[in-house]
Amino acid sequence: MRALARLPGRQREALVLRFYLELSDDEVCQVMGIRPGTVRSTMARALAALARELGGEVRA
Repeated sequence: MRALARLPGRQREALVLRFYLELSDDEVCQVMGIRPGTVRSTMARALAALARELGGEVRA
C-alpha cells in the first residue's frame, strides 16, 4: 500500500480502477476521461514504477 501511495495520483487512480475495482480499460477511460491509449500507457508506467518501488517485477 505504501508503494502504491507513492505513485503519482493519475497512475494510482488507473491501477485502483483496473485492478481493485476490476473495471475494463474502456470503463477506466470513461471514469478518468482519457483515451484508451492513454489508459494503457498510464498503466504501463504505473506498473513499471510500482515494480521499481517493490524491487522486482509486477505483472498485470
